Amino acid sequence: MSARLSTVVLVALPLSAPIQSAELSQLLVTRIDPMPIERIEPKYPINAARHSREGWVRLSFVIDKEGNVGNVLVTETSGSKDLTQSAIKAAKEWKYEPAMENGQPVQQCANSVQMDFRMHKNGTTGVSRKFKSQYKKAQQALVEKDYKVLDEQLTLMKKDKYMHLSENNYFHLLSADYAEEKGEKYEQLSHLSRVAMSLDGDDNDNEKQKLPVLYQMFRLEVELNQFKAAHSTYEKLIKLPSANPYLEQLANIMTRVSDVIIGDKDFVLDATINKDFWSTELVRNSFSLVDIEGSLDTLDVRCANKRHVYSIEEGSTWKIPANWKNCSIYVFGEPKAHFKLVEHPLSS
Repeated sequence: MSARLSTVVLVALPLSAPIQSAELSQLLVTRIDPMPIERIEPKYPINAARHSREGWVRLSFVIDKEGNVGNVLVTETSGSKDLTQSAIKAAKEWKYEPAMENGQPVQQCANSVQMDFRMHKNGTTGVSRKFKSQYKKAQQALVEKDYKVLDEQLTLMKKDKYMHLSENNYFHLLSADYAEEKGEKYEQLSHLSRVAMSLDGDDNDNEKQKLPVLYQMFRLEVELNQFKAAHSTYEKLIKLPSANPYLEQLANIMTRVSDVIIGDKDFVLDATINKDFWSTELVRNSFSLVDIEGSLDTLDVRCANKRHVYSIEEGSTWKIPANWKNCSIYVFGEPKAHFKLVEHPLSS
């Protein structure tokens, strides 16, 4: 049974009129990273360079009123710790022109960047003998539905914090297939997203890989009510020439997504904290956290020029002012804590 919802209003809001199509496009638009005035390139770790090891790191961060970078969060990474540390260190040294509001500098809170570590134009494609042996055993175990052996081999591969980029992709594609076999759609989407991020930094537009990965992601994001992510994936899909036969189908799906967003019913996202936090991009301005299993600590709301951090209580509802754009939330708590995010109708 869901707990009764209490309400935490961030600011007093007038009753809003029905959302117009132009407003809807603003809700779905992909955020544009601000242009820095001084951008320090991350140093390529010596050990990674020596072994031709490549990867990527995606960060979220806040730019303060002086144009300095802070509150850096690692949202995704290919797995190499030294690459991640190098990316964080570089980002903290960046300098920006601060955003202005009514003639005064303000924070820029909805910033993200992906740093790609590449030694070759199209990435390193080789795999080690050790990885190849583990992968073949895991692949065969999946075919034979020997999940004990499959889990063992995936665990061994995952212990390697310094995979080559191609090894990382093989690992996550196989893990996505395994998750699909188990019916674990959120896990499947997580693995596919990591592959897509790797392909984002590939100068060689390998559509043979990109099209099936992005299409599977899009299907899952729509099914799991991750509508902002679905729109972003849709924008990538329609740029692929090989997606031309599917454009009408994809556009029809996005139309139905728009109808859901402006509709008068709640929609729900299941959430689990895997490490330190769970995050998502919002498409509505009112949401609740319910059915909490485990301990949740704080809620970090990051919008274009606004940021607030709150303590979390079961069943609380947050209302975000309509003029706060590009809002994401970061929920911090103990690993494996589970809860539901409920996004309420836009007119509520």
